[in-house]
Amino acid sequence: MYLLPKHLSRAIAASFALTLALVTLSPARAADTAAPPPQLIDRIVAVVNEGVITQRQLDEKTAEVAQQLQSSGNTLPSHKVLEQQVLKRMIIDELQLETAKRMGIKIDDMTLNDTLNTIAANNQMSLDDLRKRVIASGQPWKHFVRNIRDRLTMQKLEQREVGDRVHITHQEVRDFLAQHANQLDPGVEYHLAQILIPIPGAAAPKQIEAALNKAEDIRKQTEQGTPFSKLAIADSAGQNALKGGDLGWMTTDQMPTYFVRTVNVLKTGEVSQPIRSPSGYHLVKLLGLRGGKQIKTTEYKVKQILITPNALLSNTQAKAKIERLRNEILHGASFAKLAQANSMDPGSAANGGDLGWLNPAQLVPQFSKVMESLPLNTLSQPFHSPFGWHLIEVTGKRAVDSTEKMLHAQAQNILYQRKRAEALNIWLRRLRDEAYVDIRLDQGSATAKTGAAS
Repeated sequence: MYLLPKHLSRAIAASFALTLALVTLSPARAADTAAPPPQLIDRIVAVVNEGVITQRQLDEKTAEVAQQLQSSGNTLPSHKVLEQQVLKRMIIDELQLETAKRMGIKIDDMTLNDTLNTIAANNQMSLDDLRKRVIASGQPWKHFVRNIRDRLTMQKLEQREVGDRVHITHQEVRDFLAQHANQLDPGVEYHLAQILIPIPGAAAPKQIEAALNKAEDIRKQTEQGTPFSKLAIADSAGQNALKGGDLGWMTTDQMPTYFVRTVNVLKTGEVSQPIRSPSGYHLVKLLGLRGGKQIKTTEYKVKQILITPNALLSNTQAKAKIERLRNEILHGASFAKLAQANSMDPGSAANGGDLGWLNPAQLVPQFSKVMESLPLNTLSQPFHSPFGWHLIEVTGKRAVDSTEKMLHAQAQNILYQRKRAEALNIWLRRLRDEAYVDIRLDQGSATAKTGAAS
């Protein structure tokens, strides 16, 4: 229970990367150059099932995205193109948040605060400094916090509906390594950007051909000097379109399998030929390359007691219980016996709390931070993570060559990411197709509706 699945860890890391972009903005407002004239009267621009998106919400989000793009040096498309892309993203987000609400998925305040503190720590500032930086950038703090809560909610929903249903067998990993081991280097990271030209489900040959032609035309535009990021903002259907298509730094295990062979031969700054996937045609640009061959890591031998709040145990009660257990250990009680009797991590409780040797990269940030800073054979203070309240002790520390282990992890994650990406795209497409969506952005134009009215 102390572990954070790698795919979820990367999703949250991606969310943090976007968040850090938000807090490093200059005070100058992008709305001055990219936003439309102030709207005197608010209006509905989209109906999404039983919810609505208003012009004011769209204006605020468009200005926010424009500000992020300008601060990161991206060239903005026309306001109309940017607004349309933002609205598409808002519709998908609204559908996911509606689904999460219907399923009872929530992000508690403790998890939200932990995330905000992690964002602040990653930016080398206090939470109060983070709040001041956000406000100075022109974004209300409550909007920033709401965006983080919404993003965590959608990640939790996607994990439940898609991620938890994807399974990789040992045989699949062995087969993959037998075919592709020479392509893997666990020390190399690639900075990628992409443009996705979608192909609808059950597409006719003409639709597939049209998508390919569009991808090839966009690639020609990049060769003629049009910034890749500008084209991504305007034309990409990828979830990262509003970041100029930027996917961030990743190893081959973090990227879709259909990227790997192409990325391995790209030169920095080069744009790939169109790559076909179940979602459509991708153009990938290699923005940077870093890393080496051998991977050396530090592992920690740890034992823990975990108390998880639930319907019968409030967060306050859980914290009080872990504090009481810590006091008993300090007064001579056996850590192992207390773990066996009280810890709510079934995997380690039976072993007296022993977690074995752990790699920090496999852990949630709250756990790894305490573990790495704790002196040997010293009882930690109680600390909170998304899994509950922890009490840990580090009993050993060693440096290991993790190259072979990382190769196996890469193979497993390449296979996982491929299956998850395909499943996520299918799920999002179904979510959109089954929804009632009434777009009213262009006054006087025909109303676009999909799905059946409920």
